[in-house]
Amino acid sequence: MQVVAVVPAWMLADGEYVGLAVGDAVSTGFALQVTATVPDGAGVLAQDADRPGLTTVGGRTVTVGRTTVLCCSPWVLALLASRRVDPDVDLSVEGWLTVEPYLWAPGSELADAEPEGRSDWTVTRLRAVGEEAAHDIDRLPAVDDVDPDAVYVVDLSR
Repeated sequence: MQVVAVVPAWMLADGEYVGLAVGDAVSTGFALQVTATVPDGAGVLAQDADRPGLTTVGGRTVTVGRTTVLCCSPWVLALLASRRVDPDVDLSVEGWLTVEPYLWAPGSELADAEPEGRSDWTVTRLRAVGEEAAHDIDRLPAVDDVDPDAVYVVDLSR
């Protein structure tokens, strides 16, 4: 299984995933930064190769505490949306798949309620996307070297 996800610059500036390199193992869950509700969206996770991290997925929403997740086996994604997402509905959405170390931290409410939302992965590729074209990098930058205007993209497999 392979997936492409975004690592926001602010997350690196907070110290998460600093120094992560191609070939490294990482345990993470994901969030989907919802940009649109998609009619007849994919029942399984599908990604746009031309726009790394752009993801369409359909499933059933579940509320865990104050967080809404989308369950579509084998995926469980925290939904980050600008408006409220109703629980217990079938929903197809599009958005940016983002690694999410905070909501899915071991012992957190989400990790305890939906343990399948966090998985072990191997990093297969890293890219930095800024004002210039995307380019491959060997490892994610140190806190002092993070470009605040960049988006970092990580290809994962398991």
